Formats: sequence, structure tokens, C-alpha cells
Amino acid sequence: MDEKHCKICGRKAVYAYYSVLACPPCKVFFRRNALNGLVRTTFLFLKDVCFVFFLSLQQKLKCSWNSNCEINENNVRICSYCRLKKCFSMGMKSEMIRGPLSKQIQTKNLLQSDNSTLTTDQWNKISNLSHCYDEYSGLLIGERFVRQQNALPLKLRLKNTALIDFTGMALNGLQLFYERNQDFVSLSANDRSCLLSNTFKHAGGVCTNFLLHKVGITDYPMYYDAIGKIANPLAAIAAKRLSTQLDFDMIIVKLLLAVLSFSTINFTTYSMNTSSKYLSNIKQVLHIQNTYIELIWRYLLYKYDFKRSVLYFSRLLQCLLTVNEVIVKIGEVQWYTNQTDSLVQQTEQALNLNN
Repeated sequence: MDEKHCKICGRKAVYAYYSVLACPPCKVFFRRNALNGLVRTTFLFLKDVCFVFFLSLQQKLKCSWNSNCEINENNVRICSYCRLKKCFSMGMKSEMIRGPLSKQIQTKNLLQSDNSTLTTDQWNKISNLSHCYDEYSGLLIGERFVRQQNALPLKLRLKNTALIDFTGMALNGLQLFYERNQDFVSLSANDRSCLLSNTFKHAGGVCTNFLLHKVGITDYPMYYDAIGKIANPLAAIAAKRLSTQLDFDMIIVKLLLAVLSFSTINFTTYSMNTSSKYLSNIKQVLHIQNTYIELIWRYLLYKYDFKRSVLYFSRLLQCLLTVNEVIVKIGEVQWYTNQTDSLVQQTEQALNLNN
């Protein structure tokens, strides 16, 4: 292995992270796990109308073999215990993890010691937004997908059909996000139709890639090979860059999806979308979108200091630009167009029937 490869898994690497030359996925893995020793912290979200509780649960990492697994780019996710052990053995230093992101949140009521300017009504809106997507349990579907893929021989994993099927499941969950968002439901049928046709592909891009990132699929080189085949090589390049930009918590992603779902911008030309010119109440749409943008900013200020919030907000904008690049690169890929067009139609029909 030479100096241009990750010391942990062997993938190509450019920068040193935490004192060791490493690829971005191994950097993220170390940051998530190092401060807990060989313990992984997961989070349960317990919500009622006004309150959001974070309950951290610690699960000891274990090796199912002899605690001496070989870690390389093809099996990097097979054993978290041995991967973390290798991070430390190669010289990664947990003391170099900086800032609030390195502190695990303990059991906490988000309204206690609230240093932000979020009002109770705004916390209600965040809670309601979270509820309208909770039933979908996209992460559970993603984790099941990973288990199914890991059970297959290496050469049969992440094939074209499997990724297309997973994208369909992710987009089905996004359909619920539109149907159960009361701000979206409050719009006229015409305005809902205009926004759905304009935003569904891009919101679907955020949703699908975030779930794949969260369950670790984007760590596999074969994933990008599959993207190149089911879309095109340029889309695979953009998807790889996007995987390094999606390290957000679930609340931020849900708020971002809400902002996207009320967008009047044509993401290809960055001007007003043609369909948006026919909105019957564009002031209402823009007011709702501005409300969610403000919620993102205030939520960031709640979680982080001002400087960190600015950096996160900038990363969100970069993420949106990259998502747009992925969608543009996909172009008129038939299977994606068919899936999104069908779900837009189904969502419109469901909303009209419920109103």
C-alpha cells in the first residue's frame, strides 16, 4: 500500500485525517465511533406534540470471528470492531476530533436550556414534520437492505435491480412526506401539482442518497460501479461526491426536504420553473418555504455555535447543488423517470381524494 491509499481500507486517499492518511468514509467512521472506544452510540427519538427527546443507547461493538479480521475496501463494513481497532493501530487520534460534533448527546429534552430563539410553535412544526415521515421507517428498510446484500456472495451484491428496487422504496416513503405535511396539504390542488412535478425528483435524490449514506452503502466501491451502469459514469462521480456531503442528522434532512418540496426554482437553469409561473398563490408557497429555511437556521443555532451553523448551512447548499448535478446527469434515465412520474401521479390522486 503506498502513500496515496487509505491506511485503513486501501481505497484512494488524498488527505490525512486525525493524523493518518485516510479516505472520507473511514474518516467519518472514526469520528462516529472513536470517542466511545469500542462502543457504538445509537439514538432513539421519542416525541410528543411539543417535545423531542434524544435517548442515547450504547451497544458494544463485537467481532463475530477472532477479532483479527482483514479490513480492505471490499469488506470494510463487515466488522466495525476490527475496523475501529485498525484505525487506532494505524495511529488515528481521537483527541484530534474537534468541536460540538464530537460530543455525544446524552438523554436530553431539547427545550431545556434552549439557547436558540426557537418558539414553542416552531418546535411544534419541527415535531409535526418529523411525525409525518416517521411511520415510513426508511432507515429500517435501509438496514434490512444492507443485511440482505451482505448475505449474498460478494460478486452478487449491489446489482442493478437491487439498487433500482431500493430507490423505489425510498421514493415511496417520500410520497408520504408530501401527503402528510399539513403545509403542503393546505395548498390548492393546482399548486400542489405544480410543486410535485417540479420538486419530486430532487427531493427523491436527497432522500435516497441520505438513506444509502446512513446505512453505509456509499462506502462500497461497487455501489458507484452500479450507478454508472443504471445511470451513467458522470452520475456515479457526482454521487460519490454527494456521499461526503450528507453527514447531517435526521431533523436537518427532514427540514431540507420540506424546503425543497416548496421550491419554485428550476434546478437546471436556476430560474423560476415554468410550472411555478402558474401557481395560484405563489406568496403562500414562498412564505411556507421561508418558514422552513428559518427553522433550519434556528435549529442549527440551537445545536451548534454561530460559526459551526454557518458552515453547516453552507454544506447544505453544496449538497443541494450536488443533488441537482446527480439528477441532471441521470437525465432521462427511463427507470427513474418512470418511478418518479408514477409516484407524482399517485401523490396527486391521494391528496385530491383526501381533500
